[in-house]
Amino acid sequence: MGDNVYRPPTDMVQGAPDLLDFRQNQLFVGNIYRVIKSTESYYEQFVQDHSGQYSDGSEVIHTDIQSALDACVECRNDYVIVQPSNSDYDLTAALTLSKKSVHLICPAGMGLDRGATNACRIHQTTAATDIFTVSDASIEISGFYLKPYSNVTAIGISALGYSPNIHHNTIAMTCSSTTSEPMIHAEGDGGAYGDIHHNWIFSSAGDDYTIASIVTIGASATMAKCNYNEITIGDGATATVGITNAATKGMVAYNMFGGAGSDCTWTHCIALGSYGNAIGNRAVVADSIIVTGGSGTSTTYSDNMNGVDGGLIDDAT
Repeated sequence: MGDNVYRPPTDMVQGAPDLLDFRQNQLFVGNIYRVIKSTESYYEQFVQDHSGQYSDGSEVIHTDIQSALDACVECRNDYVIVQPSNSDYDLTAALTLSKKSVHLICPAGMGLDRGATNACRIHQTTAATDIFTVSDASIEISGFYLKPYSNVTAIGISALGYSPNIHHNTIAMTCSSTTSEPMIHAEGDGGAYGDIHHNWIFSSAGDDYTIASIVTIGASATMAKCNYNEITIGDGATATVGITNAATKGMVAYNMFGGAGSDCTWTHCIALGSYGNAIGNRAVVADSIIVTGGSGTSTTYSDNMNGVDGGLIDDAT
C-alpha cells in the first residue's frame, strides 16, 4: 500500500454509513473514492466520517489523486471525488486515466453554465507534461480548474480514448512567446463518439504568443463532438484556430469565441474536416473568420454568427 493511502483501524472492513447509503441510492455506481489533502483543517473529522475499506481491500480515502485513480477497476463504474482546497493540487507528473468508465469529478467546482469554479485547482508545476492523459474509453473529467505547464497540453486524449465526457472544466492557458501545444488534444481515434463540452478556456499568462489550435480533434475520430465551450484570448495572443475538429461526421456547435479587442488575433475560430459540421457558433470576429473547411456552405454550416455590425451570419471560407 502506498504512502498516500489512508489506513483505517484494522477492525473497519466496510465503508462508512453515508458512503453505503450513497451507493445504495445510485444505480450502477461502483466504488467511490475520496481525495482530500492531509493538510486540510477538517482532515481528521473527514477521515472519521468517511473512512472505510471495500471488499477488494481498497481504501475509501486518499490524499493523492493518482492513488485514488489507481484504486479504480476498469468497467466497475468507479468514481473519484476530489475535495476543494485553498491551495493547488500541485503535480510533478501527468495524472493517468487508463481504465474504462472511470469518473474523476469535483462537485464543489460544478454549477457554472460553462467551465468550473476554482474550488479545486490542479497545477502542473515542474514537469513539461499534460495534466491528464486519457488512454481508455468512456472516461469523465469534470469540475476542475486546470493550470497547465507553459505551452503544454492540459488534457491529452490518446488514440484509445474513445467516447470521452470532458465537461465543465476551466483551463487557464499559460503560454510564452513560443508556439504552444493545444490545451485539449485528442490524437488519432481519440475523442471519437464522445463530447468535449461546456468547458471554459482562456489566456491567463504569457504575452504575444501563437497557438496553432486551442482544442484539437483528429481526422480519424469519427463522430467526435465539441459543443457549448467558451474560449477567450487576449495578451497579444494569436490563435490560428480555436477548435479544430477534423473528424468525419464531427460536430462543432454552440461554442462562443471572445477576445480582448485589438490585443488578440483569431485567424479562424473553427476548422473542420471535409465531412464535419458547424452549427450555432458565435464569435466577435470579422466576416469569414469564424469557420473554415467542410464540404460547402449548404452542407457544412448553419447559423454561425460573427461580430460584424453586432452579429451577422458568417460567410465561411
